Amino acid sequence: MTLPRFFTRTLALIFISAGWAAPLIAQVPNAEYAQRRAQLLTHGSDGLILLKARSSEKEMEQPGWIQNASFYYFTGLGDQPAAILVLDGPANETHLFVPPAPLSFGVPVENLSQTPGAESAAKWGLSTVRAWEEFSDFVQTRIQDGVTKFYIEKPRRKEPTGTPPGMTAVTGRYFLWEQSLNKSFPEADIESITPAIAEMRWVKSRAESDILAKIAEMTTSALVAGIKAVEPGKTQREVEAAVLAGCLFAGAEGPSFWPLTMAGPNAHLATAVRSFYDYENLNRTMLDGELVRMDIGCAADNYGGDVGRTVPVSGSFSEEQSLAWNLLITGYKAGLAAMRSGASVEDVSEASRAAIRAISQNTKNAAQRAIAEAMLDETSGVYWHIHGVGIEPGEAPGSLLSSGVVLAYEPMFSWKTDAYYLEDMILITDDGAVVLSAGLPYSSAEISALMAN
Repeated sequence: MTLPRFFTRTLALIFISAGWAAPLIAQVPNAEYAQRRAQLLTHGSDGLILLKARSSEKEMEQPGWIQNASFYYFTGLGDQPAAILVLDGPANETHLFVPPAPLSFGVPVENLSQTPGAESAAKWGLSTVRAWEEFSDFVQTRIQDGVTKFYIEKPRRKEPTGTPPGMTAVTGRYFLWEQSLNKSFPEADIESITPAIAEMRWVKSRAESDILAKIAEMTTSALVAGIKAVEPGKTQREVEAAVLAGCLFAGAEGPSFWPLTMAGPNAHLATAVRSFYDYENLNRTMLDGELVRMDIGCAADNYGGDVGRTVPVSGSFSEEQSLAWNLLITGYKAGLAAMRSGASVEDVSEASRAAIRAISQNTKNAAQRAIAEAMLDETSGVYWHIHGVGIEPGEAPGSLLSSGVVLAYEPMFSWKTDAYYLEDMILITDDGAVVLSAGLPYSSAEISALMAN
């Protein structure tokens, strides 16, 4: 197969400038996974917690197989398909039910599943590792013992069922798992344990934050590669190629999500979301005078990054674009300064709004005042978004910041025909915040200088 010239040229340039870095080695010890399971058991002490591994093989277009996040968080088994983790609250036991070899192109894929028995159980700190043919009988026995409460993970957002109302669902992995349990064990009372899992995953261990710090470096490198690929006449796809190559040559396994490099009208959020249902990913040629929303992440060690900036296609912001961007940066940095253990998510957003409010009240520049006032509008102003970053590049946030949290601060704002956005990966400490994606430009002048270099 012959690759497009722009892609091979981008690969060559990044290979020469960055070289090839070896992938990371997983750093989370088995004991930590056992501690997580023990902590989760305190939230389901009266029932069975049932967490499912990913059942299907990877899609052909995926760079690698991706485990279900919470199953990985509580087991460390990144390549174990279809298994079921059972945390038995009343018995204070943990069991893993593993399937036979899965098929790929009709061929059995051997040596993926853990071998049932005491040796595997001891290796992973579990009470037992069993063949999954034993799962139904095990659950029925526990129901006969009076354990009828089941806890499962449910999605952050409502999943589509893929069928009209009244029909059995054909898609939605959380929904299908719950549907199967309801049909197989009608006596069970099924509840969500998602809030407890989300709160645990919100705060990272030292091992996790070390992994994420390295991923932030990779993602920063890939973003710089993407920014330097932006110029009038190029397509969004060409910039995507630079980002993907940047992740790989920085040592990542690939992107944590397909890069969003949305130019001009595509950069507005209401339009950008259409890319998830568009074969061409809203690809278009970038034009002089437009801005590009660059939202990207690299993946390694089963964790993912999420970083971004808005950059001018021409390499220079217009005067009005510069006013809007630098105002957003002022608010953003005020939010960063407010981040510390014990602060609330709302404290951070309010610090950002207060900085913009002060400018709107004191500036003598009419254009700057108009933009600031628009940023403060309760319905159409800046959306000061915060989410967690971890095994998934976008995880549910907690309400309070605490030492060990790794988050992304992601303000978004539209002004006239332009859309503005930026994002860093940030580690919360007792004393404040550490930007893990350090070294990226903030001001319009810094961005233009990077693009000119």
